[in-house]
Amino acid sequence: MPLIDFSRNPTGWLRRALRFPVYLYRVRLGFLLGRRFVMIEHRGRRSGRHYRTVVEVAGRRNGEVICASGTGPRADWYRNLRANGLLAVWVGSRRRWASVRFLEAREAAGVLADYEHEHPRTAERLYRIMGVSYDGTVEGRIEMIEKVPMVGFAISR
Repeated sequence: MPLIDFSRNPTGWLRRALRFPVYLYRVRLGFLLGRRFVMIEHRGRRSGRHYRTVVEVAGRRNGEVICASGTGPRADWYRNLRANGLLAVWVGSRRRWASVRFLEAREAAGVLADYEHEHPRTAERLYRIMGVSYDGTVEGRIEMIEKVPMVGFAISR
């Protein structure tokens, strides 16, 4: 059983802990999180409210920052991007304009393979927390990507 259950939105102390990186970015200290995280700004699909979410960078390809929806396609930020697009991406302490692209399964599987190669222990822990696994084959990884979709952000300079 995973330490944190992501099948429901977190509440209480866990929600506050998970929101802490947002405050770092808002006071322009996002650089403290290094190159492994970015903050995305998006609009709520029903409420129209402005939201900020910090997501882990799974990789960088062709000038894009690629992020995975670790809680799957039901993640609020992922659904908001699908419905309303992207407002901005914060890299370090700078807010940038960007476009969003939803990766196809085969391309996302390649990004995931690179991530596993660069961060094997972290990948193993994340899979356990997310409640996903696969048999180690390319086909298995592609099948798993349906549960962990990826998004590319092309950030303007």
